[in-house]
Amino acid sequence: MKYTILITFAMLLAACGGDAGSDLAQKQPPIESVDLVDNKPIPDNHDAQAYSVALIGNSHAAALVPYLQDTIEHYAPEKSVSVEALGFGFTDDLYENPAVQTKLKSGKWTHLIIQGQKYSQSGTVLYSTQATQQWIAMAKGLGITPILFPEHPQKGRTQEAEYIMGIHQGIASKQASCVAPIGLAWDAAIQHMPEVPFHTADGNHGAPSGLLLSSLIFSEIITAERVDTGPISIIPNTILRIEQQGALSQIASQVLVEQPACD
Repeated sequence: MKYTILITFAMLLAACGGDAGSDLAQKQPPIESVDLVDNKPIPDNHDAQAYSVALIGNSHAAALVPYLQDTIEHYAPEKSVSVEALGFGFTDDLYENPAVQTKLKSGKWTHLIIQGQKYSQSGTVLYSTQATQQWIAMAKGLGITPILFPEHPQKGRTQEAEYIMGIHQGIASKQASCVAPIGLAWDAAIQHMPEVPFHTADGNHGAPSGLLLSSLIFSEIITAERVDTGPISIIPNTILRIEQQGALSQIASQVLVEQPACD
């Protein structure tokens, strides 16, 4: 498994839930308004000679790195692939981090996956989306394809996927961006494959099967190639049978037919 990962101890300190800890983030002062650049169209880099994918966000984004690397390499074996996490935290905190901005501006990235928008698990608090919009605008200004990453729902929270997806669709309506239907794919997979564990024991983070499913969604968005190609072997057969991996690829492609990411 060859991949580039930039992971520091900060990853362990970064909050993993979108609400910054059961709505504690509401006690923080709101971020200042930012002047967004023109709402440019989404750059299309699916035909790039090499894929260089940057991620920002919390531990959900960090855990995805090696799986996404292997998945894109599986579907685009003729291309050089690099996947790297640039920073760990919420989008507003990361926007105030000049080192993370410098990494984005100085690299030759084709895609930026943006995760870490704050949201209220109780639905009672509205958080600013300005910083997330600014990341999108910055990426487009650099010719990078922005992809919003609405994180997967926590175990047993059946309404959470649509709620989080709606927040990110609202962001994309203000600043055009691709939106990966991660939670919708997880809901479909959990329904059709109840015997497969998609969460780790904490009910929050993704197990290997869940991380593979998310990677399949992102891979199809990045390459514009359907991942539904039959039984596959991306992660070890001892973790998930090749037939099950193939079933996940079918779910990923079908969800993207029903919910196109970049329209």
